[in-house]
Amino acid sequence: MRLTPLASFEGAEPRHLVGGVPLAALVRDHQRPMVNFARTMVNSPAVAEEAVQEAWVQVLKSSAAFEGRSSVATWLFGIVKNTASRHRSRESRIREHEVLGTSEGDPLAGRMHPPGHPDAGHWSVPPSRRFLPEDHTVANELVGYVRAALDALPARQRQLIILRDLIGMSSDEASEILELSPDAQRALLYRARGNLRNQLERRYQR
Repeated sequence: MRLTPLASFEGAEPRHLVGGVPLAALVRDHQRPMVNFARTMVNSPAVAEEAVQEAWVQVLKSSAAFEGRSSVATWLFGIVKNTASRHRSRESRIREHEVLGTSEGDPLAGRMHPPGHPDAGHWSVPPSRRFLPEDHTVANELVGYVRAALDALPARQRQLIILRDLIGMSSDEASEILELSPDAQRALLYRARGNLRNQLERRYQR
């Protein structure tokens, strides 16, 4: 595929609107998260960039057809999902243990009060205070740990963390993009957040 330079999208004229939002603003706000999302589905950063470039071309071609039935972000990431799928060598499959966690156990077992406890749903073992950065050096170090921990998650968990916690999508929007039922989305998000915390604690305490 012949790629369109990113600058051509960022410099798009104001008349290029998607859902009333200038295309240049969408590229500025969503380019990096879209690449991160595509990266969970393909084998290399270069292929992820290519998939997102293809997505922007499709956005340009079909922006007039956007009907506003979902948010612009949901529409964009749906397109990225389709383009990334076409670039990967084989379809990703949702593994049962990624959704229900039957083979890995509960990543938060022993860390939260169980149902029936007066403080059910709250931490029994609070997160380490070492996660509270006191200066820019510690904060920058923590960012590196977060990135490494996120990369260590299974693809589906990483996708959901990106959509829910980094992009800020609603559960309904993320479920629509990932084609998950509401219950499966909640279970996968719980597992993903728990595994992310465990990854962070292991890496930060080395």
